[in-house]
Amino acid sequence: MRGPAGERVLGGLVLSVLALTAFLLLERRARAPMLPLELFASRRFSASAAIGVLLNLGFYGLLFVVPLYFQQVRHLGAMATGLAMLPMALMPPIASPLSGWVAARTGPRPPMAYGLIIGGIGLLSWLPADGDTNYWALLVPLMLTGFGTGFTMPAATAAIMEAAPPELGGAASAVFNAARQTGSAIGVALVGTLVAGGGLVAGLHADVVVGGLGFLTAASLAVFALRPAH
Repeated sequence: MRGPAGERVLGGLVLSVLALTAFLLLERRARAPMLPLELFASRRFSASAAIGVLLNLGFYGLLFVVPLYFQQVRHLGAMATGLAMLPMALMPPIASPLSGWVAARTGPRPPMAYGLIIGGIGLLSWLPADGDTNYWALLVPLMLTGFGTGFTMPAATAAIMEAAPPELGGAASAVFNAARQTGSAIGVALVGTLVAGGGLVAGLHADVVVGGLGFLTAASLAVFALRPAH
């Protein structure tokens, strides 16, 4: 990364690291910290926050690049692109209530793991996509990705709330939202870099590998790191 734009990016990265370090030092010394750092001493809490990062990194990276793929590679208009993505958008309203129903009976761990595996398979299923791929071959990847993300989200929220003491529920919710937003920012920045470096189709392929492996890593965290303590 060269030139003024690259220098600004690197400068922003350094500044963000310094700001985070200063924030953590201040929170550690504060009598009433905004972010109680002892929350992260819990394996289940830290794993749930990491899952939030990986979930949004994979999903929002794909959500950024897919419209570009349909418009610049498949030469669809804006309306046609929206309709092409509709199957993915319709999945979370179906999957989220179902996830809540399952989590109420099994706890959040199983729906998180299953949702992440389904979403990871959906992301990796984009690997054959190129300029000549039939749209109907993309229907399953679209639906699996949308369903897996929607099935994971309510359970992941419940998991991090359960991992925190009741009196710190507000802080736990804020951490999870911040983790998700961090994942979204990283995912969009990553796919933008991949597309700029290798072209749109190659960038799409690289992004779904990173995102898919991120989903499967998060599923492993849900299975092994979220086991109840005995």
